[in-house]
Amino acid sequence: MVRAIIVAVGREILRGRIQDSNSWTLARRLTGLGYEVMRTVACDDDLAAIAREIRRAVEDGATLILTTGGLGPTDDDLTLQALAEATGRPMSPDQEAWRMVESRYADLHRAGAVEAHGMTPPREKMARIPRGARPLPNPVGAAPGVWLEEGGTTFVALPGVPSEMAAILEGSVLPALESRRPGAVYVERQITTQARDESEVAPVLRRIARDVPEVFLKSHPTHFGADVCLQVFASTWAGDRIVAEERVAQALTLVREALGEAPIGM
Repeated sequence: MVRAIIVAVGREILRGRIQDSNSWTLARRLTGLGYEVMRTVACDDDLAAIAREIRRAVEDGATLILTTGGLGPTDDDLTLQALAEATGRPMSPDQEAWRMVESRYADLHRAGAVEAHGMTPPREKMARIPRGARPLPNPVGAAPGVWLEEGGTTFVALPGVPSEMAAILEGSVLPALESRRPGAVYVERQITTQARDESEVAPVLRRIARDVPEVFLKSHPTHFGADVCLQVFASTWAGDRIVAEERVAQALTLVREALGEAPIGM
């Protein structure tokens, strides 16, 4: 099992100014590849705070650590510097990153989106990455992503703008992770039961969990009322998809027998 931790960087997340959709996207896509997401966390645009979260992720056993946000040209974009400090690698200009940033601004200048086309100190900042890392092309924005291998851990730094994050994720990160995907398979299925009271469902799921200990069962309430039918989710990890599907099917059969299943459409 390869464990991953996601660190979302940005004061705007902590203040509730934006909703962190990046962590949701990353968790969903990584789980689909068979990676176990241990934790998602948000932290401030603070050098020490970001470095602390990266170090903590390593200490907690994550071998894949992804950050979002903090790659831009402004003074509060500190993620790469924090990654450099956390891994003990100096920051240095990278020739390929420089080419990516310079080419991007040349395109933006030709399109009339920016006035100046050359490299400026803020733009040069986006071409400085931890030594030994490699830049990842950003087809949507200006700041490259960054991929770094250090001590058996893979670090991936992605932009905070969701469209940029998704473009680099799909274009560069997931193909690389696909080639080294773990042997584990994650399967999750759900049914809508006839149960309406989660307090009555709890002991039933507890009993079924003892019978099928490899499966994690989770009920999902929405509100109280005569129209409520509780959903139950069953999930498991296994080395083989057939085994995982059989485990989940067995658990849901027991749930169906105990709680009934609501007609389709309810």
